[in-house]
Amino acid sequence: MKGRSLWQVEVSLWLLTLLSVLTARRLFDAWDYAPLWLMMALGGHASAAVTRRQRWPFAAAATASAVMLIIVEGLALYSDTLWLRLLPTAETLRQAAADVTAAWDAFGIVEAPTPATAGFLLVGGAVIWLAAFVADALALRAQSVGEGLLPAFGVLAFVAALGTDAWRIRSAAAMVVCAAAFVAAHGIHHTGDRTSVGATDRRRAAVPMRTALRLGILAALGAALLVPLLPGSDAPAIVSWKDLDGSSPASRVTISPLVNAQGRLVGTSGAELFRVEADAPAYWRVSGLSRFDGTFWGSEQLYGDASGHLDGRASDESLTQQFTIGALDSIWLPAAYEPVAYDGPDALYDPETGTLVTEHSSELESGMTYTVNSNVNVPSVAGLVAASGDVPSDIAENYLDLPSDFNQRVVGLAADITADAAGPYAKALALQNFFLENFVYALRVPSGHDAERMEQFLFEERRGYCEQFAGTYAAMARAIGLPSRVAVGFTPGELIDGVYVVRGEHYHAWPEVWIAGRWVYFEPTPGRGAPGAVVYTGVAPQQVVPGDPEAAGEAGSGFIGELGLEDLEGLSGDLEGFVDVLDFEGSQAPTGNWSEWLVVPFYAVLAVGIGWLIMVPSAVRVRRALHHRRARHDARAAVSAAWDDVAETLFNLGFDQRAVETHAEFADRVDRRLRIDSGEMRSLAAAAQQAAYAAEPPTPQTVSEAKLDAQHLEGRIRSARSRWDRIGTACRPSALTAGPRSRRRHRVGLNGRG
Repeated sequence: MKGRSLWQVEVSLWLLTLLSVLTARRLFDAWDYAPLWLMMALGGHASAAVTRRQRWPFAAAATASAVMLIIVEGLALYSDTLWLRLLPTAETLRQAAADVTAAWDAFGIVEAPTPATAGFLLVGGAVIWLAAFVADALALRAQSVGEGLLPAFGVLAFVAALGTDAWRIRSAAAMVVCAAAFVAAHGIHHTGDRTSVGATDRRRAAVPMRTALRLGILAALGAALLVPLLPGSDAPAIVSWKDLDGSSPASRVTISPLVNAQGRLVGTSGAELFRVEADAPAYWRVSGLSRFDGTFWGSEQLYGDASGHLDGRASDESLTQQFTIGALDSIWLPAAYEPVAYDGPDALYDPETGTLVTEHSSELESGMTYTVNSNVNVPSVAGLVAASGDVPSDIAENYLDLPSDFNQRVVGLAADITADAAGPYAKALALQNFFLENFVYALRVPSGHDAERMEQFLFEERRGYCEQFAGTYAAMARAIGLPSRVAVGFTPGELIDGVYVVRGEHYHAWPEVWIAGRWVYFEPTPGRGAPGAVVYTGVAPQQVVPGDPEAAGEAGSGFIGELGLEDLEGLSGDLEGFVDVLDFEGSQAPTGNWSEWLVVPFYAVLAVGIGWLIMVPSAVRVRRALHHRRARHDARAAVSAAWDDVAETLFNLGFDQRAVETHAEFADRVDRRLRIDSGEMRSLAAAAQQAAYAAEPPTPQTVSEAKLDAQHLEGRIRSARSRWDRIGTACRPSALTAGPRSRRRHRVGLNGRG
């Protein structure tokens, strides 16, 4: 396929893929995904187009494209782990595996729109690259117009199934327009080849194709503009297939906010979610998760009207907070625990978990403001120590439940940790200190908090982020008879001009334990600490390092350690310089080297590719040199060798001398297509034809002129092409056999004429 019409087919196919990427906005809460995915679409098409134009076999083209895919995604997502800032390492694959696992865990739970986490970007980018490459192969290698449309419309179908309803009709219509343009361009290309027999008839056949293209575009545009205006277009579906899982919009069973923890910490770490005006910092809590089914922490909550006074207990120690929403896209309203009064837009409140949500499950809007007054009194150490282990029946029923098949290895570890602790507070503190003394904070780990993940976290990795620490702590606390739940929210944020600015990197989860008739914070996550809780947890107030959500400090950072209860009771909230007195060293668990073995195939492919780049041109030069050496004492063979060099270069450009074509005819055909110097090409053709057919061998002067003509022609042909085009041509597998094939065809022509 050559000519301007091929470019039209390629561009229309590229536009179709790019548009399918843009429709994926219905899956995400922002355009963060678009730069990478658009780049992946262009990369997939570019790699396919270049290797196809260079006439690489499909297997070689697919291998080269896969290597480029790995390099591009590594540069985009894991640049700090690459060797020589280019090639993946074992750490690259370890982080990628963790991100993919996190994306897989979240895929079955989260609903669009969702943050564009690293895992979604990685997997989606690879799928887009693959779709682009396959579309090019089907449409332009296999020349199947229908199958060439499948990858882009497959992406559209996925988006339609899982995405929001925004722009669904217009995006589908736009896809139809691009598809019509591609079909028409493909038809025009195949019916408008001016160099083949019957070109006039085919040019005439191209006219209806152009007419069909224009009509198709007009029809699609009309549908996009008029269909949304028809009566009933916005009505609910007669059968809502998205609700066939039994869910109902009226139910208030919340999906665990923990499934978004890693995405907020990584994917939206720098985004400003909301601001808080308050006289003191606090953990800005959004929900309490009381139900653990062995896979996820969630909650079934009953809400009432949140206007005015709430059902919380009034206290002299209260904190008034005024919130201004920024980019936060949830239904939960952050507030310090325990809210006792609310003033703002219509909202609902669950007194059992202290959770505020928007009415009718609508998402928070940017600029929304509301005020909350919360009871923030800190429990005394003496009261916690004196608390008995008696648990009210309603608390026990809801907050001690574990699956019947819960991992007994985890239960046994919890019992061992708290074996020497007397009373619920001592047990809760022992559990907390176990994590702070033996674990480290890390974001690039597999997400999830199910029983299997807990075992891996506790006994193998000993590294994770708040999701693992809070979820595992709460389950272990229940295993030893401590009522517990998981709270989800945000650390205080950065204090700027008297206002706490809270970003995605401040997203956090922590356990709460029922002691002495109230819910008490504990902090097992290294590098985190709730304001005011230091008097009973022994953990200094601390949060994420600004701008670096993965840097949580050393293991046990801010942990007091072995100070006695009297020392804890006497500590004040002013802990400036407090970390200087710490005497604690954390150890990082070994990460293992399993991923190093995954690097081996990539580097093996890379080594083969580099070897091929060196071997093929070298082999071609050696073959040519041997050919000319054998022809040193034979004038006919010397001229034939010069002709073969030029014929081989032209063969790599797609011009092969036909068996029934003379040297002069071939030279004329090449001159018409490439516009090279006709004098040298025809002179060399005449010399080669004389060497092949004349009774007398060529003279030494003819041999010299033929060699000189061949050198000039090859130089002119190569200089007219780009460097990458020359490298690609020189490294094609056909370059190894182009010369012998050309010579075989010459002999067939000679025998046919002899």
